[in-house]
Amino acid sequence: MIFEQETIGFQILDVLSFDQSYVKKYNFKRNFDALSFRYEADTIIEYKDKQVNFTDNSIGFFPSNADYTRITNRDKMIVVHFKAFNYNTNEIESFFPDDYEKYRLLFAEILDCWNKKNTAYKHEAASLLNLIFCELYKDNKRTYDYNSKIDLSIKYIEDNYLKKEFSLHEAAKKSYISDTYFRKLFKQKFGISPKQYIINRRIKYATSLIIAGYYTLQEIAELCGYNDYKHFSVEFKKVIGVSPSKYVYKFEE
Repeated sequence: MIFEQETIGFQILDVLSFDQSYVKKYNFKRNFDALSFRYEADTIIEYKDKQVNFTDNSIGFFPSNADYTRITNRDKMIVVHFKAFNYNTNEIESFFPDDYEKYRLLFAEILDCWNKKNTAYKHEAASLLNLIFCELYKDNKRTYDYNSKIDLSIKYIEDNYLKKEFSLHEAAKKSYISDTYFRKLFKQKFGISPKQYIINRRIKYATSLIIAGYYTLQEIAELCGYNDYKHFSVEFKKVIGVSPSKYVYKFEE
């Protein structure tokens, strides 16, 4: 989830406020991401075969190209439109913060900054959006249950997932359980298989290295734990939707 990312590269396109009631609208093929804070909301978002309910003081992330229907009785919000460079998903994400007043003030401040358009306002707005992402990351960062049967395995994964010699079998052994039982407990905890989790983490790191521009794609594959570039390229495309070379071209545009 974008709420769990420590670093996000972005370009702000606009900051807007909305106050709507009794609206049903279909959104499709948008080429920008959106992060919204809803002061007051009684809203349903329908997409694919899923439904997300937004209520008062909720935050939503809507990725580019996500097709959805918004059905609202009440929707009073501030939304930031931007392009994210190192985060890709096709899932609409929601967050209901305990300390919602903190986010209310931050979103109000970024809207005020954008509307006033003082000298260097885009830099100031970018700083505020970075601060919003910082707070979201801190509030959503997974805190592991130290009584969990797989805690030692999780630590092993976090410390070693970029190494070529990384082994899920070794990860399971750290918790003194079988590979099968480890996969079951891991999926219960994270919602995906440990294999897919490792792939996602590696590819996320790869996108950051591509954006940095210091390494060739072959070097990036190796730095992300892949012995074979072709294997890296196939997994990259499955996660991101384009090959590493096309991702470079898109970013350079």
